[in-house]
Amino acid sequence: MTKISLIAALAATMLTTASADMSFMGDMMKDMTDAAKDMKTDVVDVAKDMKKEGIDTAKDMKKESIDAAKDMKTEGVDAAKDMKTEGVDVAKDMKTEGVDAAKDMKTEGIDAAKDMKTESVDAVKEVKTETTATTTVKTK
Repeated sequence: MTKISLIAALAATMLTTASADMSFMGDMMKDMTDAAKDMKTDVVDVAKDMKKEGIDTAKDMKKESIDAAKDMKTEGVDAAKDMKTEGVDVAKDMKTEGVDAAKDMKTEGIDAAKDMKTESVDAVKEVKTETTATTTVKTK
């Protein structure tokens, strides 16, 4: 019986150890499965966050692009209006200056013609007077 008792005790010990090893292995497998599930959840969460951030960034870029385009349009229209106003003002100034210059030239031309006429008449009178005086002196 001693042998049977020894074998029974040995068998009971082996079963207990095997049961403990299996329990440890089972816990380890459960922990590894849980870790894999947690990693999968974390990866999925990160992917969702990246997708959301990408969408938000794209929306922000679109909004900024639209705003910039509107600003550029406004600035372009304002610049065109300013250029038109400046062009009209310059044209008006040039017209005014041209008319004034033409009037001044006309006045100067008329004055010059009058002066030339007066000088010509005076020169003719002077020549006539000199000619008459010379003729008068010769005949005396």
